[in-house]
Amino acid sequence: MGKVWSVIQRKANRFNVESRAHKVISQDKPTPAPKYRSTIQELETIKSDYPHILEEQSRRDSKLDDRLKQVFVRSYDPIVEEPTSSSSHSLPQDRRSFEETEFGYTEPVMIPQGRVTLKQAIKFITDHQTNPNTWTPEAIAKEYSITQDKIEKILLYYQTFQVHIPEDTSKKTSKKSYIETKETHKPQEMLESKEETLEHQEQK
Repeated sequence: MGKVWSVIQRKANRFNVESRAHKVISQDKPTPAPKYRSTIQELETIKSDYPHILEEQSRRDSKLDDRLKQVFVRSYDPIVEEPTSSSSHSLPQDRRSFEETEFGYTEPVMIPQGRVTLKQAIKFITDHQTNPNTWTPEAIAKEYSITQDKIEKILLYYQTFQVHIPEDTSKKTSKKSYIETKETHKPQEMLESKEETLEHQEQK
């Protein structure tokens, strides 16, 4: 319903628009908007105190008209150069692929004091795990200029992965071989049990 009402209202507003516009334009002077009482009082004081200001505003100044006739603007469209292959905005000529980094990002060249890169952190964690007597928290803190408290916390909460391989892999028997051995011994056990039953019946 709202959409229908908006369509009707729009058509009513646009009805006979041109004739109404011509009627407003053809008027000699539009009626000014009503002024506030304070504005009227200020205009009356200006008329009484400074009457020459209003006269100057209503009088046409020929000097200003001459100056306006001397002012003019010239505009020139810039010349657009067509891009060529040898221009500075061409595509890059070096199309070599970037080398893949070890940890997926480029490490900084300058490292501030008290900070380490991921590569350095993995190195001293691995050194401490492999040789804890040599690479103590004190030695690592001295090597990388970090406080010993931070190094101790890093070594406590972070470790590198270790691969553990079983030693006696040859002694393990698969499930298939176990089933095969069990099935091969089964007929022999059945024969032995039958012979025992026959001997027991003959004795009776």
